[in-house]
Amino acid sequence: MELSDVHKETTDSVRITVIPFYMGSRDSQNSLVYWWRYCIRMENLGTKTVQLRERHWRIFSLSGTLETVRGRGVVGHEPILSRAAPAFQYSSHVSLQAPSGHMWGTFRMEREDGYTFVLSDPAFLLGKQNR
Repeated sequence: MELSDVHKETTDSVRITVIPFYMGSRDSQNSLVYWWRYCIRMENLGTKTVQLRERHWRIFSLSGTLETVRGRGVVGHEPILSRAAPAFQYSSHVSLQAPSGHMWGTFRMEREDGYTFVLSDPAFLLGKQNR
């Protein structure tokens, strides 16, 4: 596993950090499949409690495919980021039929007063050349 890059963005006092890692390729039914793991950390830098409600990912492969992934929360959780517990971190993986691509998306966040906002996830390269 090799670190490829670190990406950060802040929206409404919530900072997101994304770190993708290239994990290698494997043969699968007579074609190569390329794998990455990515780590996401969300930090509430403000004083108002927020909760992650939904995710929306776009995954583009240089093979020409564009995949959309949406759902409630992340990895089975809708984490609450408060002053007492301001951060949440998780990791997941993605595979492509090409040696590189891009991934980007958004998270819908909700404050305890009902105000919602979109936390943009910075676009990041999925590339085996980023070692």
